[in-house]
Amino acid sequence: MTCLDVHAHLIPNSVVDRLLKDGSARTNDAGTMISLPPSISGVREAVATPFTPELRDIDVRLAANDRYGIDRQIISVPPFYFGYRQSPEAGRAYARAANDDLSKAVAAHTGRFSAFATVALQDPPGAVRELERCMGELGFVGVEIGSNIAGTELDDPSLEPFWAACVRLGALIFIHPHHVVGGDRLGAYYLSNFFGNPSDTALGAARLIFGGVLERYDLKIVLAHAGGALPQLIGRWDHGWSVRPEAKSLPKPPSTYFKRLYFDTIAHDDVILTDLIHRVGAGHVVAGTDAPYDMGIPDPHALLARLPIDEREREAILGGNLAPLLHLAAAR
Repeated sequence: MTCLDVHAHLIPNSVVDRLLKDGSARTNDAGTMISLPPSISGVREAVATPFTPELRDIDVRLAANDRYGIDRQIISVPPFYFGYRQSPEAGRAYARAANDDLSKAVAAHTGRFSAFATVALQDPPGAVRELERCMGELGFVGVEIGSNIAGTELDDPSLEPFWAACVRLGALIFIHPHHVVGGDRLGAYYLSNFFGNPSDTALGAARLIFGGVLERYDLKIVLAHAGGALPQLIGRWDHGWSVRPEAKSLPKPPSTYFKRLYFDTIAHDDVILTDLIHRVGAGHVVAGTDAPYDMGIPDPHALLARLPIDEREREAILGGNLAPLLHLAAAR
């Protein structure tokens, strides 16, 4: 069965090399971790993130993909590389350079990788122009964005031209959590990831749903980490919509829009993932690994083989659902 991986990260090398050269980023003595400037990472400079060959070398990544039976991987920058706190001008230049780096990585192994663009959403008109370049000139399949834009919520009116461009260009939107809610309380125990990531994914989805973005635009959206907390909250949202005047921003229950979204397979719980498949249908779940991070699930074949689903559903989740979303004539 063909396997397409929607969720995998690669560091934009030339961009980071420039940051290291000018001293705004620094690595540890072993060269395995990097601290980025807050304008790039969106968090305090003291936070170090992985800087391993698996994150930087597309040949190393290809070897891992071969080991786990991944035929094509959609690469995107890690969320610490969104750069949403830069000035609009700096953000535009940064996104262009990062996308050029991803394009070169994709070109190194034709047919084995595709890419999601990164765009400076603090400057929506510039983000639209960069998305047009990436979808046209560079042949990208869509765009990766954060669950909020350095605190700007996804239903903010300034983002309307961006959503319209995504529809016009047929861009698949991959939403990854970052700048997570409650961040000042989540410093211990890696709770920024364990709790913050799934919570902020649900919050971003809530703004898209209750803010009417999914009512106004026929967007194709994949949520990272199996939608985070969203699947466990949707019943509460539907009940609230039926009884609370604050939720009457929508003509239909929130679950109507929930079932239009797509979700990767990174749930870390077979029961929860199986329930998600039953809730939204196997046609709205797509394989993801979060490669090469330690919070990922590197082998989608092994994961899906454990689930109580049939072979047709398994084949759809591994690659059949994602291929048309990426406008691939045939999954390779």
